[in-house]
Amino acid sequence: MPSEQRVAGQLFAESGGLFVARYPLSTALPIPLALSEGNLLTWAFCGLGRAEAVALIVFAADAAPESLTVTTHFHDLTVTFPPPRPGADLDPAERAALCPAVLGALTPTTFAPLSGLLALLGPALSTLTEMGEGPVALPELALTGAATATLTGSRVPNFVMLRSGALWRCLRVVRAHLSFGAAPRAVLDLDPVWGEPSEGRADAALLVEAGEIFAARVPA
Repeated sequence: MPSEQRVAGQLFAESGGLFVARYPLSTALPIPLALSEGNLLTWAFCGLGRAEAVALIVFAADAAPESLTVTTHFHDLTVTFPPPRPGADLDPAERAALCPAVLGALTPTTFAPLSGLLALLGPALSTLTEMGEGPVALPELALTGAATATLTGSRVPNFVMLRSGALWRCLRVVRAHLSFGAAPRAVLDLDPVWGEPSEGRADAALLVEAGEIFAARVPA
């Protein structure tokens, strides 16, 4: 059996007891399964194929730990930390790696702790809106009120991320009324849960389901 290993890492702290642990990633790509302290929320690998590849662990805890044992599919790994730095010190590549991991982990039970990272992900969120560009038409999300929207197609997301200019906000889908036929669509009732209301027109949207993210077109 592989023995426990130790590495030095870095800890980044956000409000509400939310932390991101960063540590060197071995070539075995050990997948995080559980933590000795706190609640594992999501994880990502950054810099694959480069010597400085790192693992990023997002977790909630009552206080910043001095060390953390990560149970992986390969071996247990104990990571030691100096005093935590602010989450804003995560570099753009790390934020981009975390972006789909954080969105994909959003659920009604995980949203409260994970929302502390959303403010750091603006540029990375905008990059995700471009992932659906191509020959396949994007679903269309038409806002019909402050808390209602119509979405083409038969998918119903859990959350909707809306961008107005450079500002993002998040709305939870609390109810959906589906209609089927040649042009299926869903009428969504939305509950704003993060971000300030915007007076400007929404110009991009992301649809977030459990583990999946889709871009949507917002008509002018």
